[in-house]
Amino acid sequence: MAKSTGKQPEIRENALVAELLARGVENARVLEGFIGPSHDERYVTLYQDLRRLGDSVDILRDDILHTMEVPRSTLGAVVLWIKDDAQISVRRTETDAAPTSGPGSLQEVTKGRLHMKMRTKHASDCMSVCMDCLSWCSCSICTSQCKPQ
Repeated sequence: MAKSTGKQPEIRENALVAELLARGVENARVLEGFIGPSHDERYVTLYQDLRRLGDSVDILRDDILHTMEVPRSTLGAVVLWIKDDAQISVRRTETDAAPTSGPGSLQEVTKGRLHMKMRTKHASDCMSVCMDCLSWCSCSICTSQCKPQ
């Protein structure tokens, strides 16, 4: 039987988790994206997808609990922890003209007597700015642009 030296291995807590808990963000919502120009200095405008700059989220600065730059993001992405009860404003732009072919184009689909037009699946590569196709968001406005595995 091996002898115990009595010394326990050092187990360190995660500094980010400790800081977040100290700020009281246990129930916070997390958003990831790119900070852009805001129309009102009381708000931060977050663009979650660089391919859709017409879509953005406005967050009251007072509702932001913590921010940090996304590690390994060469494009300057940030993560925002916001109050769970924060009122955010989501802006989405839709174009009237749908592409006729390729990702996002409308395709005729028939299911029984039902005839409809559905968008084709997005087939671009994952554009994750932090980790491979991992969403940090816990809100309903986040969508994945990743290929199914």
